[in-house]
Amino acid sequence: MSTYEILPAGVKLKNLREKYKLLQDDLAGSEITRNLISQIEHGKARLTRHAAEIMFKNLKEICHRRNIVVDEDIDYLIEDEQSQANKVLDKYIKELKDLSVYKDGSFTHKLNEVENFTVNWNISDKKIVIFELAGDYFFNANELYNSSMYYEKAKALMDNNVYSDNLISILRKLSMVYFYMDKYDENIKCCDFALKQFKDMNKEYYCIFLYNSALCYIQLKEYKTALLRLRKLESFIKDINLDKYYEVLGQEGVCLQYLKKYNESLEIFNYILKSVNKNNHETYVIVLFNLADIYIELDDYDKAREYLKDISENIGSISQESKRVPDMYHKTGTIYKQVHDDEQAEVYFLKALQYAMLYKQYNVVSNVLNDLFDIYVINKNDKGIDKIKNTFLLNISKEQKINLVFMNKIIEYYLQNGNVEILKEIHNIVKLYMEGRGCYVL
Repeated sequence: MSTYEILPAGVKLKNLREKYKLLQDDLAGSEITRNLISQIEHGKARLTRHAAEIMFKNLKEICHRRNIVVDEDIDYLIEDEQSQANKVLDKYIKELKDLSVYKDGSFTHKLNEVENFTVNWNISDKKIVIFELAGDYFFNANELYNSSMYYEKAKALMDNNVYSDNLISILRKLSMVYFYMDKYDENIKCCDFALKQFKDMNKEYYCIFLYNSALCYIQLKEYKTALLRLRKLESFIKDINLDKYYEVLGQEGVCLQYLKKYNESLEIFNYILKSVNKNNHETYVIVLFNLADIYIELDDYDKAREYLKDISENIGSISQESKRVPDMYHKTGTIYKQVHDDEQAEVYFLKALQYAMLYKQYNVVSNVLNDLFDIYVINKNDKGIDKIKNTFLLNISKEQKINLVFMNKIIEYYLQNGNVEILKEIHNIVKLYMEGRGCYVL
């Protein structure tokens, strides 16, 4: 139920009469008819400013004789419903901004109230602000699906053919959320739309869309396309932001590594390692990841372990609020696994799982569970496997799609062990998941 009420002119007029105990004839006086007031109150006639001025003049005269102060003015009476709705939405926007710092559900409760209100008032510019606020709130709460949904709702209300700072801001936020959701194709479409549609955007936004799309091409293993975009970006990013310049170089090194151009890749990473401030812990550790990866591919495990030792000493210095932290702990565990140190790999996978659950990065949760499962199977750690299974089933309802490869691994394990009860448990939870998405399951 809405906190605020929109009143037609006729209702406001009737409320005024009741408040000040006046008859229709009292307000009509000698200049307008009582019948006109009756029609206005019943919504059959429009209230004009001229009629409102006459009624307010009569109201004030009568109240003056009765020594009653009139609280309202003529603007209150003639303000139309659309103007009232605009003011109400301004109040709601302020309330949402004030509530956005809280994590107690008050923001979502108020948002539901606002959305119910906007069903009857399609005021696009205000709805855009509200939807962007909601997208920001859910992103900060690591609820990426809801965040993307509200950004998309804001975008849908905008004229996508006309440049505006607001539209570019929404597109940038969408490209960020899509990346964390593994929606790489949608992210590329979003970035390419901005790059092609708005060729005169400022350099900062141009760099962001070019860089984000390059990252997506890397994830899709289209390294040559990613490399072209990164080199295009490199030509002027150095003068804008030196830290970002090193990030761009680092991604070029990644592309060259996957293209088996190891010498060129090593040259880039060693240059960054010498140039970057060691206090820039994120970039420093990411470069160490890349160097360790290359030496593993070159079968130089001793060199890889040297970099891994450096990673272990520095990863704890990265801000634990960074959204990259779950991936970085997962990557550290992966490298330990590659150099056949399952004990340390498990330690870092468990840290990755902890942060991924905390930040609601369920795609990372799924990947980490898969890696932990492999370790526990090799070590015949049945208790560990049961914990993995329980976390996986708990995580299913929060995922947009089930990791079928991993689910099949779990099912095969319990089939081999003849554990029918656990298989029934998995079936029932997956059945609920599918039915919740409109699919019928036997």
